[in-house]
Amino acid sequence: MKMHPITSDSLHAVGYDAARRTLRVEFRNGGVYDYFDVDPSLYDAMLQPHPWRRVSERVKAHAYRKVR
Repeated sequence: MKMHPITSDSLHAVGYDAARRTLRVEFRNGGVYDYFDVDPSLYDAMLQPHPWRRVSERVKAHAYRKVR
C-alpha cells in the first residue's frame, strides 16, 4: 500500500487499499493501524491538512487492527 505523507501534528502518513477498502494510518509516535470497510471519501478527507482533528471519530468508528 502506498503511503502519502500528510501535514498533521499526530499523523505521519496515510494509505488506502481501494479493493479492500482499508485505510492505513501511521502515527508520528510510530504506531500503524489498519481500519476496515472505509469509504473512499473518508480517505480523501484524511489527505487534507490536520485530518485527525476533523475526522478521527469517523475513522475510529471502524473495526481496526494494529499493524505495528
